[in-house]
Amino acid sequence: MTGDHKHGEKTRRTVLKSLGGAAGVTALAGCLGSLGGSGGDGGSKDVTFWTSNVENDRQKVIKDVLKSFESDHEAAVTMNAVKEDDLPTRISSARASDTLPTVAEFGLSPMQKLGSGGLLSTKAADDVIDSIGKDKFYKGALDLTKAPDGGHYSIPMYGWVEGMWFRKSVLEDNDLKQPTSWDTMLKAAKALHKPDDNQYGIVVGTKKTAFARQCFTPFARSNGARVFDKEGNIVFDSKEMIEALDFYGKLSKYTPPGKDTWKTANNTYLNEQCHIIQYSTFIMGDIVDKGEKMVKDTGFAPYVEHERKSSFGQIVGLNLFESASDGQLESGKKLTEYMMNEKYVEWLHMAPGGMNPVLKKTASSDEFKDNETLKAWGSTVEDVSAAFENIERFGYVDGKAFPELGNITNKFLIADAISRVTDGESADTVAKEQAKKMRDAISE
Repeated sequence: MTGDHKHGEKTRRTVLKSLGGAAGVTALAGCLGSLGGSGGDGGSKDVTFWTSNVENDRQKVIKDVLKSFESDHEAAVTMNAVKEDDLPTRISSARASDTLPTVAEFGLSPMQKLGSGGLLSTKAADDVIDSIGKDKFYKGALDLTKAPDGGHYSIPMYGWVEGMWFRKSVLEDNDLKQPTSWDTMLKAAKALHKPDDNQYGIVVGTKKTAFARQCFTPFARSNGARVFDKEGNIVFDSKEMIEALDFYGKLSKYTPPGKDTWKTANNTYLNEQCHIIQYSTFIMGDIVDKGEKMVKDTGFAPYVEHERKSSFGQIVGLNLFESASDGQLESGKKLTEYMMNEKYVEWLHMAPGGMNPVLKKTASSDEFKDNETLKAWGSTVEDVSAAFENIERFGYVDGKAFPELGNITNKFLIADAISRVTDGESADTVAKEQAKKMRDAISE
C-alpha cells in the first residue's frame, strides 16, 4: 500500500469489527492478512470493477460502457456482479486471494463498513470529486459519503429518494394543501379517510420492516430527532424522538387496516384506494404504466417538514479500493470519471426513476430527460433529484458515520418502535424501552 492514500494500515481486529455482525466476522476470520493487497508503486493499470446491478439487462449496458472505456484508455476492465448481501463473503474471498476490486459500485451501508475498516481510498475518491467539482453535486448526497476524519469514502453516483406521492385532483377537490408538513399531512389524511367506502387517508410503513424505518426517518429528522448524538450515544429516548413517534402513531390511524408495507402503498395508490402514499421514486415507472392521466394527476412532495426539512433516500457510490496499485487506482479514477461524465446518462437510464442523478446539471439536462418514463413526468424529475439536498439517514451525525447503526437495524429495533406506536402504545414508553435495547445492541 502506498503511503499517499488515506486510511492506511489497520489492525485485523478493526477490519473485522468494521465489517460488522457475527456472520461477517466468521466469514472474514482467517482471511485478512496485511491490507497491502495488490498495492505498491506502479503495477498493472488494469481494473477490476464490481457492480451491485445483477440484472441481466443492466449488466449488458454496463458491459457496453466498460468496452467503450477500454477502447479509449490503456486499461482492461474485468466486471463482476455481486449482490450486496454477498459482499462480506466476497470481500473475504478477495482478500484471501489478493483480488480485491479496483472500483466497486454499492450503497451506503457497505461503504460505511469498508471505509471505516480502511479498505477504501479517500484520497482517490477526493481526487475524482474535486475533478468533477464539489459544487456540481447535491450537498446532501455528497455529505453521506463523508469519512469522519476528512475526505470522502466514495464518489456518489446516483440514488433514489422517498417522498409523498399524491393525487392532485383529489386534494384540490377537498381544498387540501400539498402534504409536505406534519399539519398538512394529518389534515389531509383525516379528510380523505373513509374506510367504509374502501378509501384510506394515507399509507406509511407500519409493519416491522425496513420500509417502516425508511418512512419514519424524515419525520424524526424533520423534528431534529436522532438515534445517535455527536459522541455516538443513543438518544432515541429524546423529547424530539418521542414527539415524532407520537405523531407517526396519530397519522397511522388513517392508514388501511393491518400492518402496511410498500406493497400496500403501491397497490392502494395504483388502484385509487388511497390518494397519499409514502414511497420511493421507483413507483414512477408503475404510474406511467397506468397511463398519462394518472401521471399528470400525481404530485410529489420530496421532503417532510416540521422544524426543518428532511428527505430519506439511498445513495449508490463508486468506491475505490486502497489495496489497488498506483497504476490501478489511476485507471480506476479515470473509469469513475468516465462513468460520471461521458456515460452518466446512459447509466442512469438503466432504471429511470430508480437511478436519479446526484449532479445538479444532469438533473435539468435535456439529455437526461430524453427517456420515455422521465418525459412523462416533466418537471417532477428535477424535484426528485433536488431532494438530494435534504437527504438524511439515522447513521450519520454532522458528516460522521456510525456503523453501529447496523447492530440496531439488524434487530429491527427502530421498525419495532414504529410498529408498537402504530398499535397504540405510548410513544414515551416505547422510546425509552427501545433506547435501552439499542444501547445493549451496540455494546455487544
